[in-house]
Amino acid sequence: MPGASAQSDLSFLLQREPRNIDQRAARRFISGSRVLVTGAGGTIGSELSRQIAAFGPEKMVLLDNSEFALYQIDLELKEAGFGEIIASELTDICRPEHLKRVFETIKPDIVVHAAAFKHVPIVEENRCAGALTNVYGARNVFDAAMEHGAETVVFISTDKAVNPTSFMGATKRIAELYAQALDVAQNETRFVTVRFGNVLGSTGSVAPLFTRQIERGGPVTVTHPDILRYFMTTREAVQLVLQSASLDSAQKSIVTHDGRIFVLDMGDPVKILDMAKRMIEAHGLKPGEDIEIKFSGLRPGEKLFEEIFLDTDKLIKTGADGVLLASPAMIDLPLLKPRFEDVIKNARDANQDGLDEAVHHLVPEFSAGPSQQASAKNH
Repeated sequence: MPGASAQSDLSFLLQREPRNIDQRAARRFISGSRVLVTGAGGTIGSELSRQIAAFGPEKMVLLDNSEFALYQIDLELKEAGFGEIIASELTDICRPEHLKRVFETIKPDIVVHAAAFKHVPIVEENRCAGALTNVYGARNVFDAAMEHGAETVVFISTDKAVNPTSFMGATKRIAELYAQALDVAQNETRFVTVRFGNVLGSTGSVAPLFTRQIERGGPVTVTHPDILRYFMTTREAVQLVLQSASLDSAQKSIVTHDGRIFVLDMGDPVKILDMAKRMIEAHGLKPGEDIEIKFSGLRPGEKLFEEIFLDTDKLIKTGADGVLLASPAMIDLPLLKPRFEDVIKNARDANQDGLDEAVHHLVPEFSAGPSQQASAKNH
């Protein structure tokens, strides 16, 4: 499996053993179903596609708007023997008419929505584009899933949606709000939101950056000496995502359509400075002597530490190791829709000031501008 060795090489950074997750329920959930994965060419999307393909779906559709990313995962899965069940769709989720055609053709039972813009500094500087994909695109996927009778939508969210200081996190929280509202408003399509932190080795993440910097002879750049992050291996995170979705499906007592959000237990947070030192040492070098470590400062929208849930959330054990249920605040669909449309309209119009205001109305804890960056530095 391409990428597997890179993941195993980095697992030592967790300072714990990856979980041994029972995947029998996930196999039952997936087996014989028609599954659509959006963002299938990304780090999480491609690992979802690998694991789902191995669980025997009737059909699996890989959807992405990156031709090269789609080509890579399509080729990999076909070479692995899954060619008969694989179809690839080069589709932008921000084009609802194109998305509708995919849904009409495939009629998926399960939709796993992983497509998103996720790089905090890039989205911070390109807010309209970020909101179009993360909010408007999510709405298009969710609405199409309901319209075409999907049984389950699994939405991949992030710890950055909790008390967000970044615009990216705020857009993911808005998409969570829409999934929650839809889940409560109807009983046909289940919406399962799964929230977790960083994955080791993912595109744009810190571990590959450190590797490149070490191989160039340094320096290794860490934003702040005290910055903490939650980490999992990609494989572990995806196993827990599928376990969360299958748990909700299998245990009728949990299928309540009350907008709950699954939270993955990421273990203890990892100090990025310690991670940098361990990676330098793993190359047979000495931190501070062979490879210099420099502090570059927190970037716009960045926190010192991430939160998986708010202190006010009521966490409920699911009976599955590594998976908890949270009950974040919700907004009823009739109240949510006008505010939601404001976000989309301003994003389409490239009106960043109007967009910031519309996002703040929906996610009051997010505030844009200089005060936003200051709060990140003090958090």
